[in-house]
Amino acid sequence: MFGLNKNRICPIGVDLGSGFLRMAQLGMNGQGPYLVGAGLRAKPQEIVPRSPAWQHWAIEAIKSIYREAGFKSKQVVTALPSDDLFIDPIKVPRTTLDRLSETALPKVQKRLPFAAENAMIQYIAVDQPDAKGPDADVLVIAAERETVNRYLAIYERAGLDVVGISIWPNALIQSYSNFFCRRQNEQGRIALLLDVGTNHTNVVVCRGKNLLFARVIEIGYNQLTDAAAAQRLLGEIDACIRYYESMPGSGVIERMVFLAGSGTSTMLCEKIAELAQQMQVAAQIGDVLCAIEMNGAPSCMIDRRNSKIDWATAFGLSLDKP
Repeated sequence: MFGLNKNRICPIGVDLGSGFLRMAQLGMNGQGPYLVGAGLRAKPQEIVPRSPAWQHWAIEAIKSIYREAGFKSKQVVTALPSDDLFIDPIKVPRTTLDRLSETALPKVQKRLPFAAENAMIQYIAVDQPDAKGPDADVLVIAAERETVNRYLAIYERAGLDVVGISIWPNALIQSYSNFFCRRQNEQGRIALLLDVGTNHTNVVVCRGKNLLFARVIEIGYNQLTDAAAAQRLLGEIDACIRYYESMPGSGVIERMVFLAGSGTSTMLCEKIAELAQQMQVAAQIGDVLCAIEMNGAPSCMIDRRNSKIDWATAFGLSLDKP
């Protein structure tokens, strides 16, 4: 996957979520990705996300990490947090895939949490090689233009250059494909990726680098206070799996990867292992920190030992081509 002549420094991946700000810059050499620099800040509990106080905190936190982390450029690739990105799978007549803006928008317009005329919308036709029938599956991904501009203003005021705005499903797939799916025979296997955040769990189904399904579940570590909450999360994940399997031509999920730090909840790991056993698929914890070479990066900024912090989105954004 990684050629000998592909030495380069990637942009800084910025994951500005509801609980943490993570910034990471990766480089590429003949052996694979390595960490150039990284930094982390926890959002103060008293600050409300998206408020003016939050914007001020985000700007100052980004500036602070940039000063400390030893980044090699000011170029940034980021993605909107789960709260600010609308994702909905729909079906459209297969004959209309060349004009999705006409056929897909009417199907989701009433479900959008903002006015369609103020939305930035992307349509992704899901690649199902064995799909037959008159309908095709499409993922509708939308964000409010004002929200996008708000994030762009944060990075501009922090003195950074945004060269790309990705989406979190693609960032997770980048981390998966670069760290846990390197063998050629793994590229065609369908994988379920799970990423549990502060207040959400992101679910992705992919084949190699191809996005097949994505959904946000509004249960995160803050809500996982007992075994019953963990079981509710597993029920929601199972519903996502059943929806994906109902899609025409969908293949069988063969692998499950829980993208998490090595110090993540033992209870949650056990529940996910139970789900994998029911599905009869191989499961693993995908800790990107353990999969990457530090290469002299400032170890004080990231503690690899028993880390509860997941870096999959930030790493994936850095690897995402703008």
